[in-house]
Amino acid sequence: MFKLAHLTDPHLGPLPAVKLSDLAGKRAFGYLNWITGRNRIHLPEVLKRLMDDVKRQKSDHIAITGDLVNIALAAEFAQATRWLSGVGTSSRVTLVPGNHDAYVAMPKNEGIAEWAPYMRSNPSGAKFETDDAAGFPFVRRFGDVALIGLSSGVPTWPLMASGKLGQTQLQALPDILDGLASADIFRIVLIHHPPLPGQTGWRRALSDADELADVLRRHGAELVLYGHNHRQSVDMFESVSGPVPVVGAPSASSGSRTPWPLARYNCFSISRRGKRWNCQMVGRGLTAPDGKVEKIEHIWLKA
Repeated sequence: MFKLAHLTDPHLGPLPAVKLSDLAGKRAFGYLNWITGRNRIHLPEVLKRLMDDVKRQKSDHIAITGDLVNIALAAEFAQATRWLSGVGTSSRVTLVPGNHDAYVAMPKNEGIAEWAPYMRSNPSGAKFETDDAAGFPFVRRFGDVALIGLSSGVPTWPLMASGKLGQTQLQALPDILDGLASADIFRIVLIHHPPLPGQTGWRRALSDADELADVLRRHGAELVLYGHNHRQSVDMFESVSGPVPVVGAPSASSGSRTPWPLARYNCFSISRRGKRWNCQMVGRGLTAPDGKVEKIEHIWLKA
């Protein structure tokens, strides 16, 4: 059995010290948003409680689907790097970036480049990836399970939180999915934005969700995990390989019931019986802002 913990959108706080010169362009809007509300929703003490519980559950691996930072300050990326190292080594943690991690355009070797060890193929997964130098999709294989990492975070205009994969990733993904299927591997796709059309409003949507849905429909997957919406959601998507659970999770640091649900993460236990995959999901999180992290839900996604 392989046990995977999935969490998303930690929005690490507090913000580092900000200079006026840091707030050019979109960052000014994000900073105002933070100081007028988000700083009272995304609470470090809540995230710590959740992460302590993640460690107690002793998962084989942890997947994080983006939005570690808030307005993409250089000091935020350094803070997030320190936090990641506390979560686990890059051999035990996989990350894909979110829209806040790509809030503004950054020099190539800055920003999410600091997290590169968590966003690259491992040796057993590398043979399934393409030769493109862009870095995404990447593949990490752990026995009969593989994580396929996609990057949907792109800089956008103020008041926009949309994402995009682009043709490079969309063209590479089918061969990766087919290669893993031929090797009889359980395929888990990681992406920040909701992957299916209609899962969120246009200002927050994946602009090429139709194209991604077509790839998943024609080439299949066993599980898709995402964030961005800050809500728990399970949708079943029909593909050539059968029904695909598409699961979103709330923010891992949410300590307020308004406007989003309280912090939660999901544990997936994956095994097989003969030629059939089994996958069960246990949701763990807060039921009260000052409460303990506890079991909230247990459902079978594949049985």
